[in-house]
Amino acid sequence: MKRIKHFAFVAATQLALLVGSATNVLGQINDDWVVFQDTTTDMTCDVVNAANAELIVLYDTGVMVVVSGPDVAIEELVVDELNQVFYDGTLAGYIEIAEDGDGLPTVFWTTLTGTLLEINTLTGEPSDSGVMPNERTSTGCDACDYIEQSVHCDSNDSDTQNGNSETPAICGSGAFDTILASMILLPILGLIKNARA
Repeated sequence: MKRIKHFAFVAATQLALLVGSATNVLGQINDDWVVFQDTTTDMTCDVVNAANAELIVLYDTGVMVVVSGPDVAIEELVVDELNQVFYDGTLAGYIEIAEDGDGLPTVFWTTLTGTLLEINTLTGEPSDSGVMPNERTSTGCDACDYIEQSVHCDSNDSDTQNGNSETPAICGSGAFDTILASMILLPILGLIKNARA
């Protein structure tokens, strides 16, 4: 029984370290973010669409923040003034405007060959998804439809700013931590239960 208690303590400690170091979950986004403009259509958009996530780019630092789900800043992902994306200092794609699957101009994070990047949901590391921008539908454009809390968004009205009254703008708070805790702690609870039986 002592061994199981020790294992549970070690796992709980590792969980706390992982949550604290792997992500930077933001309580509120107070910094300005970049708004991209399509010079051909005059469309403006502040959401960068990856294959499996929506992100914004902080204006002062260029750091990318995942805003689909809990707002998580990925310090290793930085966009420069030429709209090049770097992961840990290595080139990891480009921000560009292309037509999505609904025929609308949309901001995407792409590779040199035009396919979409995707993010590893545990580490933030990007990889080529092989998906083309025109294969992705229902893309996002207004960051306030995704950001959980920001001084720049009216939280009481952000779900209706773009006529999107059925999709709540504030959701999923703490979901990443809950899922991660469940993945680590459920097997431990099973061990403890089996030891008592």
